[in-house]
Amino acid sequence: MTDNPIDEASKDLPYDLRTVYGAELVGEHLKDIAKARKADDYSNYYKCLKDLFIIVNHKIKDKKIKFLKEGKETEISATEHYTSLVNKAVLTANKYPNVWLGKDKDPQGCAAIEIVLNDIEMFLYEKMEEAKMFGSSKFVQGL
Repeated sequence: MTDNPIDEASKDLPYDLRTVYGAELVGEHLKDIAKARKADDYSNYYKCLKDLFIIVNHKIKDKKIKFLKEGKETEISATEHYTSLVNKAVLTANKYPNVWLGKDKDPQGCAAIEIVLNDIEMFLYEKMEEAKMFGSSKFVQGL
């Protein structure tokens, strides 16, 4: 124990910030995404995914991603890949505007929209996992 209570309090600060950031802020966004996805509220689902990207963007390593495009192996950065996923979602929303807004339940439109939004969500989860945002320790304190 130190004589200075400020020194003692500052030792807990990084843990407190991680708790608020990880467990509360990111956790709330993940819950919002799940609710919108389950309700087929596509425009809200899209908005929640974009909000999550804003919060976790600093954790995403902008390394190159390899994938096949028109039969050729291509490399783009993680951020460029995210942008292409968002652009694909926008094009799909414009193709099925009534489905996007919940005014129509056309199965083809629903499937197309769900695929592009799920792709964004899975990309974000993959990048969060790479950044160890879901935890990396196999040892749980207190157990």
